[in-house]
Amino acid sequence: MTKKNLIKFILFVTIFITIYSALIEPSLLVVRKYSIENIKNNQSNKTLKLVQITDTQIGSFYGMKKLSDMVDKVNSLNADIVVFTGDLIDSSTKKADLKEISSNLKRIDANLAKFSIFGNHDYRNNRKKDYEEIMKKSGFKLLVNDEEKIYLDNKKVINIIGLDEILSGNPNFKILENKDSKVVNEFNLLLLHEPDLVDKIKMNSVDLALSGHTHGGQIRIPFKGALATPPYGREYTKGFYNIKGNELYVSSGLGSTKLPFRLFNIPEIVEFEISIN
Repeated sequence: MTKKNLIKFILFVTIFITIYSALIEPSLLVVRKYSIENIKNNQSNKTLKLVQITDTQIGSFYGMKKLSDMVDKVNSLNADIVVFTGDLIDSSTKKADLKEISSNLKRIDANLAKFSIFGNHDYRNNRKKDYEEIMKKSGFKLLVNDEEKIYLDNKKVINIIGLDEILSGNPNFKILENKDSKVVNEFNLLLLHEPDLVDKIKMNSVDLALSGHTHGGQIRIPFKGALATPPYGREYTKGFYNIKGNELYVSSGLGSTKLPFRLFNIPEIVEFEISIN
C-alpha cells in the first residue's frame, strides 16, 4: 500500500468510526440478561425478575423517541421490579418537557414495584424538585438513604436500599450498618449511583449492588476498557465485580453526556433473574 493510499484508508476509518460512534451506536439498545443465585438454605426458592435502567441523560443526545422505545423494551420483559439508578436529565439541558418525561416513565410496568435514586445530574441546576416530581408522577418510589421492604409470597423479604449520591448529595453509609447478607430469607439489594462508593460500605451487608454513573466510559478501547470515567466511577467502570464475596454490577446506561459518542459500548437495559432461597 502506497503512502497516499494509507492516508486515504486512515481517513476513511476515522470518518467511519466518528459517524458510527456519534449516530449509530448511541441509537442501538441491548438487553443484557444475568442470573443471580442466592443460596442461603435448602427451602423452596422464589425467582424474581429485576430490571435496571440508568443514566438516560435526557437532552441533546437522548430525546423522547429513545425514551419511549426504551419504555416499550422494558415492558416487554415483564419485570417484577424496575429500578432507575440516577441521572435522568442531563445537566446541560436548558429545557425539558417534564410532563412528557413523566408520561413515558409512568408507562413502565412492574408487577411489584418501581424504585429510583438520585444521580449527580438530578441535583444540578436546581433540578432536585423536578426529579422528585417526575418520579412521584411516574410511580417510582424515590429512595434517599432509605429502605423499602417487599414481602414475597414464599415468606422471603427483599430489602431495597437506596443510597444518596455523593457529588451533590449526602450519602448516609450508616443505613447499611445493621444489614447482613447472610440472613436467611432476606435479600439485600443496594442501589447507588456512583459505583466506587462500595469501597466506603460494608459489602457483606448486601447481596447485590447496582450502580450506573460511568456510562461505561462511553468510549471503550479494545484490551484497555474505558477511555475516561467520572469521579467515583474510576475503580469500577462496567459490568460485574465480586467484592468480598458479593456482587456489584455497573451498568453502562442509556444516554451520553458532554459528547454524543459511544464506541464498543452499546446502551443497555439490564435484566437480572434472581433466585432467592
